[in-house]
Amino acid sequence: MEEIYVRRSIRKYLDKEISDEDVKKILKAGMNAPTARNLKPFEFVVVRNKNTLLKLSEMKKNSYFAKDSNVTIVLLARELSDYWQQDLGAVSENMLLEATRLGIGSCWVGITPNENYENYVRDVLCIPKDIRVFSFMTLGYPGEEKQPNDNYYEEKVHYEMFL
Repeated sequence: MEEIYVRRSIRKYLDKEISDEDVKKILKAGMNAPTARNLKPFEFVVVRNKNTLLKLSEMKKNSYFAKDSNVTIVLLARELSDYWQQDLGAVSENMLLEATRLGIGSCWVGITPNENYENYVRDVLCIPKDIRVFSFMTLGYPGEEKQPNDNYYEEKVHYEMFL
């Protein structure tokens, strides 16, 4: 449970390399997420090239920090069921939590359902048209500290009926 509370969106990173072994652990955590009918629609592009990271950082105003990440993982999907977005949400959360467990900062950058963002990333990474671009996740050793979350909102909990 600790990773759930201490995981925060980190947008400042140290200039320190993440090992291939840790990247693989993060990918494996994502690949072990539940998916509808166990179809596992996910695909990933792991980006370390600084020029490519710069291009990804220019996708939108709120992706500027990708250029400073050590690794950015782009999460892709094949539309094998109507639930691919839910599947990739579970994949993303597993990856974020594993990064936290490893002491690696992360930030999830949404792309779908914005077609302009999808097409931008598709062009930068040569992704075929039949593959959906769901999001990307920046990774790096934290260059900032944030307090853990301790959220619970009683007013958002309803029992038996929404009243």
